[in-house]
Parts: sequence; structure tokens; C-alpha cells
Amino acid sequence: MADVIEAAGASEEPTLILQRSRKAAYIVSPERFEHDQEELRTLRRALFLTEVREAEAEDASGGAREFSDMEELLDDLRA
Repeated sequence: MADVIEAAGASEEPTLILQRSRKAAYIVSPERFEHDQEELRTLRRALFLTEVREAEAEDASGGAREFSDMEELLDDLRA
């Protein structure tokens, strides 16, 4: 296992671990993991801000729907 961890730490790419010919795990260096997590946080924040801006524009244009209660909103989202 030490050799696998060492190889994963030296590589820029994740190391795939198979178990019975199925994907079981990926091993990545701590630097790669932290970089990927930061990038993911940045992308999620950008998506969230985009969705907020779209909702604000929809509300400003009068196109936002109103719901009488939470159940009505949830029913609409499920549809």
C-alpha cells in the first residue's frame, strides 16, 4: 500500500483503485485534493450567484410565481 500511496503522491493524476474489477476508490495527493476542493467551492459559488441573479431578474420583471404555502412550492418543484 505504501508504494501505491507514494505513486499517487508523485502523480498529478488520481490513482484508481479497483476491487474485483470495479472502481473502489481514487487516491490523490493532498495538494491535488485541496486544489480540486477549492475549485469546486469556487464553481459552486459562481453557480449560486448566477442563480441568484437570474432569480432577481425574474422577480424584477414580474415573472416570479407566488405560492400560498411551502407545500404548493414543493409540489411545483416536483412536477
